[in-house]
Order: sequence, then structure tokens, then C-alpha cells
Amino acid sequence: MKIQSQLPPAPPRLRSAAPNAPAPQDYYVQKSRDTDPAVASGPHAPHPPARAVAVGQRQVAFQAAQNGAPLFGIGGLIFPDSHGKIEHLALQMGNVEFDKPLPQETHDGLLNVWDKLMHTMSPETHFTIVCADAKGEESVNHMVEEGRIDPERVTVVGAHSEKGMSIWIRDSMLPVRNDQSASKLLIQDRTYWPGPEDNQISPLLQAAHPEITAQNHPALRIDGGNVLSNQKQTVVGSDSIRHTRERLQELAQDPEKLIQIEEFYRQASGQEPGQSMWEDLPRLVFESEFQRPVLIVARDRQQPAFHIDMTLTPIGDSKFLVGDPSLAIEALHQLTPEERAETNRTMSLQAGITSGEDLIEKLIAANSSPEKQADYDATARELAESGYEIQRIPALMGLRTTWSVPYLTYNNCMMENYSDQNGETVKKVYLPQYGCAALDKLAESIYQQNGFEVIPLEMGAISKLEGAIRCSSYAIKRQF
Repeated sequence: MKIQSQLPPAPPRLRSAAPNAPAPQDYYVQKSRDTDPAVASGPHAPHPPARAVAVGQRQVAFQAAQNGAPLFGIGGLIFPDSHGKIEHLALQMGNVEFDKPLPQETHDGLLNVWDKLMHTMSPETHFTIVCADAKGEESVNHMVEEGRIDPERVTVVGAHSEKGMSIWIRDSMLPVRNDQSASKLLIQDRTYWPGPEDNQISPLLQAAHPEITAQNHPALRIDGGNVLSNQKQTVVGSDSIRHTRERLQELAQDPEKLIQIEEFYRQASGQEPGQSMWEDLPRLVFESEFQRPVLIVARDRQQPAFHIDMTLTPIGDSKFLVGDPSLAIEALHQLTPEERAETNRTMSLQAGITSGEDLIEKLIAANSSPEKQADYDATARELAESGYEIQRIPALMGLRTTWSVPYLTYNNCMMENYSDQNGETVKKVYLPQYGCAALDKLAESIYQQNGFEVIPLEMGAISKLEGAIRCSSYAIKRQF
């Protein structure tokens, strides 16, 4: 893919996005409700060998709505997780996690995972990596060169972030297919911002790849990790129903926006606005904007985790893998003392945890409450009642904000399922591994039972920051 530039061509070792590519001006990007609203403006000087992309105008989502952005009918068909070929994968080399610098072991772990992806995904798959700073750009350049990766497959976007960016690209946007079958990035209102300038991601990607459009969607308040999709249905966590309801109620403080909301409700429900409008509205909005029927999970209990992609995986259109702490705890209890010691050692080594604590004991303690298990079981039951076959898979969530233990999630994966040019079925899962052999092998066998070729990815150093491969990647072009 050729990137237009007003500067001399980038060095041949790596394709870089043009620093003077036209930045989008007809939409807005919101800041977090919890961060300083001041935003650095104007392009920054590029750091060779990669070049920066100019950043467009950035505003909060509510201001965008006030300025006349449409509330509804601007979405598209959300990409399925369980089908298709990833043609273009977006990644993010951040440098912070909230108010702390990104650990070096996490930085290095990401590079190892990306090198594995570039060598195991289709040679036709393109990668765009947004780098927060010059260190990230240099690291990616080195990875591509040392790994003998075709530089034409990789675009580096230098963000030159002043305040910092995280590694969690998924939650900053919602890629969909528009009416012309092209990719569009919906810029929604996130519920949290681990990097103060994560809101730059979609404008940077559009500036680097003008064929991909980006548009603010002021009516949505949902993180990318809290929505899953197969070809039949979109599954949304109940937290996002509540958050989007709150967002719509904020917008409704403007009388003109309230008129739009009530008219949308009439069209979508066939009913007049009344007491039930706010109850039904979020689901109707998601169905309209994602163009698939919506199933809400964790309706009557807490979500099993802060995002449902940590605990659920759609396998085709009729089956889900659902996390199960009891399955994981039972397997860990069967370890011999020698196996337990070795597992603690390998998990600590992979995650870069030097505390010397018993990680297995910490994980068991964090996941053994009956209430937590009941949250997983209730979600599995809701999916089963909706007609899905359910298979359980080990899952152990860590301790939030501590960085003291990896999250052992085998649901937070990335899948491809398509027919290649020879008519052969390609069915791959890019599956996190954590140095916990008993659970890593068990999860691998479950995916193999479902017909997947397993591509293992070492993610302990990433998952201790509360996510894995799905959280840290997003297909911005998918063939399905």
C-alpha cells in the first residue's frame, strides 16, 4: 500500500507514514473524563528513521455532539471475531500505563509477540504500528530488520506523544465495514484512558491510510474489549449497556439531542417514548450501529471481568468458550510440589515479576470466591439459554492495578477462519501463553478440539497489565 508523502521516500528498511498526510478535520476525538482536557496541538518534528503523522483536531465527544455530529445511523457492520482473514492489523507501542512508565519487559514482550505474528500470519497481512515515541519506532525498525520481515508489510506511525500512550489499542476504536465495504473506525467514548493521548489513535491511522475513514460516534460509550461478535450476533457486556445509557442521558440534556433520541427510539422500537425508553435504548443503538442483533450478557450479575473478551470467545456462529476459574484451580491443585515450583519460576520469568511470591497461590486466592465463580457460570448459562453450545476453558484473573501477577486468560485471543487461494481452510488461533504449562496445554487442547491450529504467544509480561493479544491489537481490515 503506497503512502502519499510530501517528503522524500522513507528509508528502505521500513515503510513509514507521511508526516504531512492530511489529518481528518470533520470529526472529533474525545478526551477522557478523568484527564486534563488540554491537548497538545500541531505536528511534532519527526524522529528518523520513522516519520510522524499529523494529528487532527481533537475535542471531547459531548462537544462534537453539540456541534452537530449525528447521533445515529453512522455505524457499519462490526467485524466478526470468529470468521474471516485479517488483512490489516493495527498495533500500539505505548510508553505508559496510567501514571507509570511501560515496563521494559512489556515493551520487549510486545516485540516478541509481533515478530511471531508477522512470521505466522499470511504474507499478505499488513501491519500498522503506532509508536508513542522514538524508542518505540527504533525498536520496531530493529525488529523488522533483525527478523527479516518484508518492510513493505509494515507501516510505522510516529505519534511523538507528549503525555504518553498505552499499549491497549482495542478500546480506543470500533472498526466496522461501511456501505461501500471499506473499513471505518468508529471513535467512541471510552470508559477509561490508560494513556492520556490514546485518543490520537484513530486520527493517526486515518492519516496514514486515507482509504480507512474515521468518524466520531458520540452516542456510544463502550470499550472495544466489552463487545464480541460472530456472523450472527453481537454480544455486549452489561457494563456497556449502563455506560451507554448514561451517555445518552447526558446528550439528552440538550433539547435538540433529546428530539433526535426520541425519534430514533420511535423508528427502532415502533413505540412512543415512555418509561421503558431508557431501558431499551442502549441495545437498540448497538443493533443499529453494529448492524447485528445484540445479546446482552451479565444481565443480572457482575461481569466476570471488566471486559467480556477476557472471559468469552465465540467459536463460529453456534458455540462459545467461557472461562471457568474452578477448572483452572482444579488443574493447579493437581501439580506436584516440584511442578508447582517450576510453574511459579517460569511464570515469574516470563512476566518479569521478581517478588519471589507464590504466583499460583495468589491466583487461586484471587479467583476462589463462590461469587466470582457464579458470575462466570451465570454468563455461560445466559449464552446457553440463547441457543449457544458452551465449552468451558480455564481462566484466572489477576489483581487489578498491582502488576503483581499475570492474568491467565485464554479467551483474550485472536482468530482467523477462511479459505485460502487453494480452497484450503485456514483456521488459526493466536493464543496467549503464560509459562503455566498445566493451563497453557489445557487451553491449547481445547482450541485444537475445535479445529484450530494454535499459534502460541508468550504474553505474561503483557497480561500482568490486565490484557492480552485481543486487547493489544485490532484488525482494521478484515475479509469476511
